[in-house]
Amino acid sequence: MPVEITGLVSHNRGTPLDHAPPDQFDPAAMLESAQAQEAAGYDRVLIANNALMPDSHAIATHVLAGTQRLKVLLAHRPGFIAPTMAARMLTTIDRLAPGRMAVHIIAGPSDKELEADGDFTAKTDRYARADEYVGIMRQIWESPAPIDHEGRFYRFNQAFSPVKPGAIPVSWAGTSPESIAACGRHADVFAMSGDTMTHIAGHRDRVLAAAHGRPMGFMMTVLVILGDTEAQAWEKADAVLHDFRAMMARLSAAQGPSNFAQSSHAGEAILSSAASAHRHDRCLWLGVTHLSQGRFGNQAALVGTPDQVCAALMDYYAMGITRFLIRGFRPDQDVADYGEKLFPRLRAAARAHDAANQGAIR
Repeated sequence: MPVEITGLVSHNRGTPLDHAPPDQFDPAAMLESAQAQEAAGYDRVLIANNALMPDSHAIATHVLAGTQRLKVLLAHRPGFIAPTMAARMLTTIDRLAPGRMAVHIIAGPSDKELEADGDFTAKTDRYARADEYVGIMRQIWESPAPIDHEGRFYRFNQAFSPVKPGAIPVSWAGTSPESIAACGRHADVFAMSGDTMTHIAGHRDRVLAAAHGRPMGFMMTVLVILGDTEAQAWEKADAVLHDFRAMMARLSAAQGPSNFAQSSHAGEAILSSAASAHRHDRCLWLGVTHLSQGRFGNQAALVGTPDQVCAALMDYYAMGITRFLIRGFRPDQDVADYGEKLFPRLRAAARAHDAANQGAIR
């Protein structure tokens, strides 16, 4: 199937190497970022969500209104509003921008973060709640008549949305057994943080087993450092490591708000890889991952020339990972570079791979 390339739109001008002040809110920056990614050939952008961020639903509508074809992947936290209301909210956005909306379900890996929003539900129960929540949303989207429901977390009578959405793809994250079981029942796409091919294959196989034959797509998040030569790419990686270390020191000195970091199944897996070696597979680099030790999200990166990075992405593509969330440490420079040097290669390689496989099947 065609490769899908996703980017990221933040609510300010911060970058992975220069975090913005926590109170910065910049609507112009959101549109500039979205429009630059649209011009570079991204298919979709993630609108992230956590207990410190502004509302992702409003930002998604802002981005959709300011772009022409770019789709959004809206991060949504189950449990803070009723699933019946969530179904109607997501339907509304989908109808305002038909075919450009997808929702990314995040049950919340960090207890501390969820407590900031008044949610003291244990992690295993959060995934059980998300399981019930998404099942209800799908019922509201699909049912031609009002429905009643009485479950462990939700109870309602005659819930209905006469206005129906088009197809709203549901993606899911979280590698715990509870998360993967729920994903297998409800999701269209399973999203993973970048990691070694061995770990990614393990996550994929567990999800496919949980899906029991349901079609399932896969997405992986990774940072990319490109150079015209391999040596230049690794020089850039060294500079990134230097600047990331300096940023961590600045944030530590400023004693800013916690990023609510908490270990997860996926986080523990990649930290074990980073502890054993900083370079893996074709050109996977975990130097920043090892330095940050789980803070600031996933920092796995592919480092090399456009041909080398394309080949590395195609290694994952051949495993069934056909969607990639690709971002850069220096997005102002990187986005245009990706659009010119990487994305055309990746799309052509995916088409060639698919054509060869179709020929082999025949």
